[in-house]
Amino acid sequence: MTQPESPAQAQIEQLFTVFDGSSPADVSHARRLWSSLSLLPPQESRLVSADLRQRLPVSRPQPSSTGPKPSVPLLLPQPPSIASVRQREEERQRYRSMADQRREILALLRRQREQRIHKEMLSVAVKPKGKMSRGVKPTKAPESNEMDKELVRQLH
Repeated sequence: MTQPESPAQAQIEQLFTVFDGSSPADVSHARRLWSSLSLLPPQESRLVSADLRQRLPVSRPQPSSTGPKPSVPLLLPQPPSIASVRQREEERQRYRSMADQRREILALLRRQREQRIHKEMLSVAVKPKGKMSRGVKPTKAPESNEMDKELVRQLH
């Protein structure tokens, strides 16, 4: 009588191919064949499509300096041409003018800010206090008014 197989043993036999009674050479060839025939996962389960090139091309090795040198003459660095020097100087001048313009704009903004603060300081003394309704005292304490003035002074 044969022994009843355990469920784990039955599952193993379904998942794996067993080469009983085969020669070791046949087993080796069969293993190589099955390992080379692995199927790719379905397209939906892949994180990256196989048809997209995602890596940069590999750089080619540079010729070594120890080997025989080809008979190509060495190219010495050429002095910059007059046109390129002139173009660079024009770019520098343009950037300098842009920097000067930026400084002027920032100075103008600073002056306008100072004028606004100065006008605010002048108008604080003349500004009407909040309307007082039937005996309700103002909610602003005198020390908070002093703090406001101090904060405005710090803005200078």
